[in-house]
Amino acid sequence: MPRLYKLLAVPVAHSAIAAPLLAAPLVAPLPMHPHPSGSTDRVTPGAVRVESSSHVSVTLLDDRSIIKQIVREYDTELAKGSGFTVTPDGVVVTATQVVRTDRDPRVYAANRVFAEYFKVKIPADFQRHTLDDPDLNRRLQACYPPQKTDSTCIAQVTTNVAVFPYLDPPAPGGLPAQILTTGAAPTAPAVLKVTKGGEKATLPTVPLGTALGGAVESTDVMTLTGRPSAKLPPKLDTAHLDPPGSRTFKEKEKDKVATLLKNGAAGAALIDDGKSEVIGLLAGGGDVPTTVTPVEEIRTALVTAGVTPRRGPVDNVYETALASYHNKQFANAIPVLQQVLNLRSDHAVAIDHLKEARAKAGTGEDKGGAAAKPTAVPAEETSATSPLIPLAGGLAVLAVLAGVAVPLVRRRRAAAAQASETPPQTAESWPTHAVTQVIGQPGPAGNVASADPSPPGGTSQPSVPSQPSVPSAPSVPSQPSVPSVASVPSRPPVISGPSGQPQMSFCTQCGMRLGQGHRFCGFCGNPVDS
Repeated sequence: MPRLYKLLAVPVAHSAIAAPLLAAPLVAPLPMHPHPSGSTDRVTPGAVRVESSSHVSVTLLDDRSIIKQIVREYDTELAKGSGFTVTPDGVVVTATQVVRTDRDPRVYAANRVFAEYFKVKIPADFQRHTLDDPDLNRRLQACYPPQKTDSTCIAQVTTNVAVFPYLDPPAPGGLPAQILTTGAAPTAPAVLKVTKGGEKATLPTVPLGTALGGAVESTDVMTLTGRPSAKLPPKLDTAHLDPPGSRTFKEKEKDKVATLLKNGAAGAALIDDGKSEVIGLLAGGGDVPTTVTPVEEIRTALVTAGVTPRRGPVDNVYETALASYHNKQFANAIPVLQQVLNLRSDHAVAIDHLKEARAKAGTGEDKGGAAAKPTAVPAEETSATSPLIPLAGGLAVLAVLAGVAVPLVRRRRAAAAQASETPPQTAESWPTHAVTQVIGQPGPAGNVASADPSPPGGTSQPSVPSQPSVPSAPSVPSQPSVPSVASVPSRPPVISGPSGQPQMSFCTQCGMRLGQGHRFCGFCGNPVDS
């Protein structure tokens, strides 16, 4: 079990997150407590295993008689190590030696293809070999990289990286990742980004420190010796820096650290026991000297890769649960741990803590059991307010509403009555200009008055005298002769209509209005231009 240390203050951010999550009906609020910042299980959820391999496509050329091309493809492991996640969408930090090694996969492919085609014994390794046959040896040496104009092999290499987060159940086959940046030295930080599996941004992350600090001495190395699972969690080993804040360990612990590197600790997170945050990574082993790569270099590599380390919502809720869990308030920790699993159902550490919290909730070990029980409200604290006060308030509101509504209704009714009494207005249209005969009452002489048939604006014609009344005598007097019609202008008169309406013209013979564009009168047949 990791060692626990208590802080002297509670982080404000964690208290703000814990308030809505731990609230439950009829449950008293949790008392203030120190945050267990020294527990390494703040970091273990973000541990990952990193495995790199190479895929080589090699073509062997045989020109001894007829030129032949022999194509082979091989997969070979490069390195394995540890790492840690720094963003919830899957940015991982490890050592450069885990994803890039001095072993050239093209040499491995040359040994394999040459041994298979020419039927000679060559070890399938990353070493360059020689053959006793001079001709075959010349061809073998020309097959090794680098490629030249007389090379007998052409090889293409693709590096594949897989990341295995600490999840339960584990991700089958891991999560594919791409290399964002590597360092010049094997111990320099390498930044990776998963290409599948981080879309929801719920991967557990580690709290990344800002500086190694000159006072840091006691640390924990978080190693994954294999692909993580519930049966193979991260392994934590204590190591002390000597002198404090340096990149080297105490002399008596160097052998232990070397063994850790041999078992997959390259790229492992180095945790500060006092603050429970990552302050560097472990690198080295074999021909590479053991060293600590400080967090300052890690942050520089992240900046180069264009990445800002951050924690996600799963981490915030999880740390809130740790506050109750490590203070042995198991009943209070259960709903918060369940919320963690609602966000990330395969959170391995939350699953383990939830099992233990449920087993110990309500027992003698549960220090928060009394606080989690429903608290009855004392009778003397109940309100003694009279029930008439709300009733009086309701009546007052109704009175105000009635005083406002009645005048509005009256105004609407008056407006409706006034609108119904107003007669509808009709728009006047442009009057038609036609000669209309008016039949009036008979005068003293019995004559019938006739309207003036002359067209408006034209030359008037002399009026025709009305016929005299017919007496009873058999003879009928002849009608007076009608004087000749005065001269008519050559073009019909034109009257302009109101603005926006076409001009109107009239027949010079009968005075009727002419149609638009007509050349003859529609009533008398008189030509318009005559």
